[in-house]
Amino acid sequence: MKKLDQYLLAFEKTAAKILIIVMIVLIFMSGIARFLRHPTNWAVDMSTFMFAWACFFAVDVAWRNNKMMSVDLLVKRFSPKVQKIIRLVNYFIIASFLVYLIIWGFRLTYTTRFRTFAGIPNFSYSWVNVSVPVGAILALRTTIIKIVLEFKKMPEKVQTEGAK
Repeated sequence: MKKLDQYLLAFEKTAAKILIIVMIVLIFMSGIARFLRHPTNWAVDMSTFMFAWACFFAVDVAWRNNKMMSVDLLVKRFSPKVQKIIRLVNYFIIASFLVYLIIWGFRLTYTTRFRTFAGIPNFSYSWVNVSVPVGAILALRTTIIKIVLEFKKMPEKVQTEGAK
């Protein structure tokens, strides 16, 4: 399971980096082409596709590595036990929101299956929309791992007493 986690995380990091780089190159090339009076309308649409996927991959990578922004000015003043309860409540709120995104993301993907990009005929907009539930599934997996690890942690007081 740990090996799968490593591969998944490596894939997400690499995919997000590649998608962002290609997106930037496409937008830059599109700007140059437009300046030369040869617009490439498909480049903006393809960049939208890449941006959506890159965002959701990057969110999960940041969430896994605890790099998400947090405001803990008040929470740090509480005891470790209260901090743990607050973290767990936050994780369950996040998990609930991610389940919502999964359900409605798949519904949105299904309802837009016949919509195509203006600049790319025969390329369904569902490929952009499916990034929502897929990204939410990845983030939910990470959230569940965080919840399980939080329950596995021994209370701070017991850990310090056992070390004596």
